[in-house]
Amino acid sequence: MIRCNNPAHRPLGVDVWNTSVDRMKTVYRQGHRVIVSFSGGKDSGVCLEVSIEAARQTGNLPIEVVMRDDEIMLPGTFEYCERVVQRPEVRFNWLVARQPVINAFNRAMPYFWAFDPLLLPDEWVRRFPDYAVEIPDKCIENMATIERFPPPPGRLIVQVIGLRVEESRQRKMGLHSSGGYMTRHARRGSLLCRPIYDWTDGDVWLAHKRFGWDYNRAYDVLNRMGVPRKRLRIAPPTMIAYGFSTLKIAAAAWPKWFDRVCARLPGVRTAAMFGLRAVQPYRKYKETWQECFHGSASTTPRRRGLQNGQKLSNDITSTSTPTIPRNRCRKSEAAQIVPVRWDRGRR
Repeated sequence: MIRCNNPAHRPLGVDVWNTSVDRMKTVYRQGHRVIVSFSGGKDSGVCLEVSIEAARQTGNLPIEVVMRDDEIMLPGTFEYCERVVQRPEVRFNWLVARQPVINAFNRAMPYFWAFDPLLLPDEWVRRFPDYAVEIPDKCIENMATIERFPPPPGRLIVQVIGLRVEESRQRKMGLHSSGGYMTRHARRGSLLCRPIYDWTDGDVWLAHKRFGWDYNRAYDVLNRMGVPRKRLRIAPPTMIAYGFSTLKIAAAAWPKWFDRVCARLPGVRTAAMFGLRAVQPYRKYKETWQECFHGSASTTPRRRGLQNGQKLSNDITSTSTPTIPRNRCRKSEAAQIVPVRWDRGRR
């Protein structure tokens, strides 16, 4: 059975692998058009393998996979996606939306556009493949639309996502509100399917080891660099401020890639050097939050410190330094000084 030993779990006599495959077999037998949302991470990779096995048993190969290209991901991610494209069991839809992506390390320009058309292709971190399809939709929820993937008459689109409730309480509460691994109501003509919601982190890696699946090799590099298994995440590195720890590791693991990211996105190198202090505002006395935000956004911590030091130096040199008299005490006052006894009060 593919699951981790946890005394808090009540044994049900089933394993997560066969249960997930049975869920996907039910979806395929209902006649819906199944689209697997793929990101190149370990969870979406498991959903890919589960869907392939279910489609093989129900006669629905090849499966349809969709992915939106974010331009900047850890090296090894898009190489893994390209290997998935070559698989005969997969019909891959590589989408390029040129959407805005958060850059939490530059408050002056908190977004960058993936594959920005105003830049030269050589200025991008990487180029998208020739078989990628450009779409006008910027919202990630519009990747699998009825217009792009028309379902059979009387059926819906089912998007398979790699959500696991172990990762957060919000995901667990969302699953309970849905009443199962399928969402209750269709949005834009599609339902969400979460076939691996009950998988643990140990289940994911044990399945990769037991079945010999292909996966994103960036996980191996992160693990060799000291990242524990519970913290192995593959996502755009500039989405949140706490991504600076990943950037610091990436600077040592992939220096050439890191240099291209720094040239593409101002503020990344500063965040990797100084950590959260480079991106979090620190309000000074009598300074409004608006002044603090824009002041910190326009200067890096090192440059701001140099500016403050230069200002202090100018203030000192522009005025005459007053003579400070020595504070001398008389002999009579010195005789009244009682020496300090450090052992006083001890028992």
